[in-house]
Amino acid sequence: MLLKVSNTIARYSAALCFLLFLAGSANGIRERWLHHVSDASIHFLAIAYSVAVLISMATYIYGYREFAKGFCHLWMGVLFSVLSFTEIAFDHPIDSLHDLDATDILIMASTAVHCFRALIVRLCCKPAYETTFLTSEEFFLLLGFLSGTTGTMHFANMLTIILAVTTHLIAFHLKSSIVMLSAVALCLTGSIYFFPASNVNYNPFILSAFCIHLAFESVIDIYFSRLSLIESWKTFIFLQKCIHRLQVFVVLILEALFYGFCMQLIQQPHLPVYKLPVFVLLSIPWLWFHFMFIITCWGFLGKLEECCIVLNARGEFSDNFMSEIMASKGIRHFCLVSQIVTLYTLLSTVMLTASAWQPTNPVFIAELFIVLPVELLVCDMLTKLGKSVGGTAIGYAVVAPSHKYSPTGGVIVLAENAFQSVNTKAMELISIVSRFFSSHMIHNFGTDFSTSGISADYIKKKIDSFFEQRVLPGLHYDTYILYYSGYVLDNGNWALTDNNTLSLHAILKQWRCKNSSAGARLILFLDTAHSDKWVDDVWKVEKDIIAIQTGKLMVTYDPEQGNVFPLGELTKLLWDDVRISDVSQSDSYSLKNSKKVQPVYGVSREWCSFKFHEPTVEDICLHVEQNFPRFIKPITKIFTHLPCNTNVLGVFDWLSNSFHRIKMRLFPPAIYDTGHGFKLVG
Repeated sequence: MLLKVSNTIARYSAALCFLLFLAGSANGIRERWLHHVSDASIHFLAIAYSVAVLISMATYIYGYREFAKGFCHLWMGVLFSVLSFTEIAFDHPIDSLHDLDATDILIMASTAVHCFRALIVRLCCKPAYETTFLTSEEFFLLLGFLSGTTGTMHFANMLTIILAVTTHLIAFHLKSSIVMLSAVALCLTGSIYFFPASNVNYNPFILSAFCIHLAFESVIDIYFSRLSLIESWKTFIFLQKCIHRLQVFVVLILEALFYGFCMQLIQQPHLPVYKLPVFVLLSIPWLWFHFMFIITCWGFLGKLEECCIVLNARGEFSDNFMSEIMASKGIRHFCLVSQIVTLYTLLSTVMLTASAWQPTNPVFIAELFIVLPVELLVCDMLTKLGKSVGGTAIGYAVVAPSHKYSPTGGVIVLAENAFQSVNTKAMELISIVSRFFSSHMIHNFGTDFSTSGISADYIKKKIDSFFEQRVLPGLHYDTYILYYSGYVLDNGNWALTDNNTLSLHAILKQWRCKNSSAGARLILFLDTAHSDKWVDDVWKVEKDIIAIQTGKLMVTYDPEQGNVFPLGELTKLLWDDVRISDVSQSDSYSLKNSKKVQPVYGVSREWCSFKFHEPTVEDICLHVEQNFPRFIKPITKIFTHLPCNTNVLGVFDWLSNSFHRIKMRLFPPAIYDTGHGFKLVG
C-alpha cells in the first residue's frame, strides 16, 4: 500500500514539476517580450518554445515517450540557459528576496518539487540503480544549456564550465564523495571569480535552480545507491582496452592544457617579481608527479584488464568474485602505493594553482575544475579499492592418509580394502582443497599426497620453502594457509615416518625464521583427530599472528582399532558442503551440531592487530623502481623524506586492538571473516 501511494506521489510530483517549469519559463518569455520588444531574438525564442512544447506532447501521446522525454529535457536546458544568460535576461544582484520575480519563484518551486520527488522515490519506492557515467536526462540538460549560449560572446567560457560540471557529475555517479569538496569550490569560485571575469550578466536564482535540478539526484545517490564500489565501477572496468587507453590520453591532454593556461601567468602586466620564480620552482614537482600519475593510471588500467580476462574466462561476474580476482592480482597493494603518489599529485596541483592564480581568466578557472575532479576521483578510487579489496594469500596442503598410529605411536597396517577406501577419500579431499584454493584466488603452492608416510626432513624443507614464498621480490603474502589432513598423536603432533613428529612449536619456529617481522599471518587448517589440543595453546603464542582451524572428534575412540577419525570430514563440512564464504551467523548452529566433527578455532594474542600489508617507504621505492622509467628513480630518495602514511588515526590503533583482543579472548565470534572470502568457524 505504501509503495503504491509513493509511486502515485512521485508521478504527480513529476507532473507538477514540469507544469511549474512550463509556467515559469512561459512567464519569463512573456516578461522579456514586454521589456525587450526591440530584440528580435525573443520572437524566435517564443516560436521555438511553442513548437518544442507541441512536439513533446505529440511524441509522448503517440508512444515515443523516450524521445519526448529527451526532447523535453533538451529544451528545458535551453530555457534554463536563456533565462539565465542571454542578453534578454534580467541581471539580479543577490541583495534580498525582493529581487525575486514570478519567473524566479516558479522555477525555484519547480526545482524544489523535483528534489522532493527524488527523495520520495529513493526513500519509499526502492528504484533500480544502474552503473552509468551520465544519465540521458543530465546529458540533454547540459546539451540544451550549452545550445542556449550558442552565438553569444561567452560561448567558449560556458563550454569549459559545462565540461567542468560534466566531470563532477561523472564522479558523483562513480560514488566519489570526496569530489563534493571540488563541487563546493566550483560553486563558490564560479560566483566570485568566473562569471565576473567572463563579463556575463546572469540570474543567480535561475542558475542555482538549474544546478540543483541537474545534480541533486546524482549527489544523493552517493548515499542512497545500493550499488557496491565495484558495481558502481563495473561499466568503467569492462570498457574495451582501446577506450581505456584513450581515456588516459584525454587526461594527459587535459593536464597539458591546464599547465598551458597556468603559463599565461607570464603575460600578466605588473607581475610581481617573486611570482615567476615561485611558479617555475613549483612546476618541477608538478611535472614530475603528473608524469608518475599518468603512468600509474596506465598501469592500473592494465591490471583491471587482467582481471577482466580472468572474469571472462570464468564466466562469473559477481562482486565477491571480482574482489577476489583483484586481490589475487595484487591490486590492493598497487592501489595503496599509487594512492600516495596521487595524493602528492593533488598537492602539487593545488600548489601550482596557488602560484599561478588568475582571477581574471575564466578559462583557467574552468580548466582547473576539469582537472581537479579527475585527480580526486582517481585518488578516491585507489583509496577505496585499497580498503575494500582483500590481501594476497598462498596455500600449501599435505594429505597423508596411508598409515595409522595407535595411542602408543606404533604403526597399524591397514587391510587392503581399507587402504583403497582411504586412498579414494584422499583423492576426493585433494580435489576439494584445490577447488577451494582456486575459487578463493589463493595461490596454490602445491599439494603433497603420500601413501607411505612423510619424512621429517622432507616436510621441514617443504614448509621452509612455503614460508619463503613472496608475491614480488621482497613483498610477502598477507596470509599463508597451511593445510594438513592425516594422522596425529594424542597431543596433536603430526605423525611422520620413523616415529618422528612435527609439533606446533616446531612449525612456529620455522615461521619466525622466515616471516618474523613481515606482519603476515599464518592460518593452520588441521583436519585431524586431536589437533584441538593445539587450539588451547595458540592463545599463549606471543608476537606471531597465528590462527588454527580444526575440529573436535564427536565419535568414540577405540584404542584397539586405532584412530577412527573420519578422514576429510571437517574439510567437506567447511570447504565443500557448506562454503565458508556463504556461512552466516544463523548457519553456525548446524555446523556446531555435526554428527562426526565439531569445528573449533583459536587465534593468538596478536591476531586482532593484523592488518593487510600497508606499503612502507621501501615498498614505495621498490614500486617506483619496477614500474617507472629509470630517470624517475631519483624520486625514490625524495619518498624516503616524505610522509607516506595516510592513516592519520593510526595512533589510536593500540586502543582498538586492546578491545578486540579482550573480545576475542572472552567472547570469540562463532564465525570470523578472514578477508579472503572464507571464514573461521567455531
